[in-house]
Amino acid sequence: MCFAWPEHFGYLLLLIPLAVLFGYGYVRQMQARERLVLSGSGGTGISGSTQRVLFVRRTLQFAGIALLLISLSGPQLCRGNRVALRKGADLVFMLDVSNSMLARDVLPDRLEAARYAALRIGSRVREGRRALLLFAGSPLVQCPLTYDYEACSALLGMASPALIEEQGTSFLPAVELALKLFTGSVPLDSDGTAEGERIVVLLSDGEDHEGATEAAAEKLRRNGVSLFVLGFGSRNGSDIPDPQRPGLKKLDGAGRVVTTRFSPQTLRQLASASGGFYFDGAGGDAVYDEVALRIDRIVSRSRLVSAPLGSEPLYHCFLGAGMLLLLMERALLYVSGRRQ
Repeated sequence: MCFAWPEHFGYLLLLIPLAVLFGYGYVRQMQARERLVLSGSGGTGISGSTQRVLFVRRTLQFAGIALLLISLSGPQLCRGNRVALRKGADLVFMLDVSNSMLARDVLPDRLEAARYAALRIGSRVREGRRALLLFAGSPLVQCPLTYDYEACSALLGMASPALIEEQGTSFLPAVELALKLFTGSVPLDSDGTAEGERIVVLLSDGEDHEGATEAAAEKLRRNGVSLFVLGFGSRNGSDIPDPQRPGLKKLDGAGRVVTTRFSPQTLRQLASASGGFYFDGAGGDAVYDEVALRIDRIVSRSRLVSAPLGSEPLYHCFLGAGMLLLLMERALLYVSGRRQ
């Protein structure tokens, strides 16, 4: 058995508090019945059958909910694996949209220069899917992996700091979300080849307020993702325009003008630790074309990967079984109530 969406296994953690809740409720019900007996208003005692019925009902409820949660992971009946030829590139553009990217030490500003770089690189890579992930203090998937390049380009043009409420810059959550975009079984073409080298193109000014650069690089390296990093900004730095007050500069809590500095050393460290490549975005079209050329070289190197031979979805079986157990619990409640 395999699963189409293994990232949904996290929902099974809900079963832990659910088991505690059911156990606590069972004990409380037993104690309440005992108090009724001791007060003389509840008969002569709690029969063993009553306890068994209550235990069976809670078990049916727990098992039914567990099956429903498992169905969210897309269980499948897999028929083994085959060796397939991987081609193309699953290319995720990871674009920094923190407020510091609005600095104008690169014209017209850092963010606009990074958007143009992503558009040019994307247009020159020949094969595969594209995705767009925006990040600042937290990440956001602006466009999932798709062959619709025009739609991805249109969404890239809408990227701005206003889309992410939590500002700052943190690479690690963005990298973790980018890896989730790659998660899943390797899809097959009609000719039996598997899609997608995994490639991330990071466009940023290098400010990392969380300091988790090494952890982010390790995750990329361990998952076999090729990383290309482009840095935007000047070493002299710049004031940050206030996105809420056009024409004015951003101020801190003490009323001082907020400035930002380009941090290429952070970006170089991230690229080096992950086995990737760093480029200075100030190089313009020549640099962007070089990045696209290197991506094409990676794409042209065919790889043999393990891909599923075939699969049949089973989620409906788990869904139906879960609903059946919950209906059985309701029926048992009705029958036991009638008997009492």
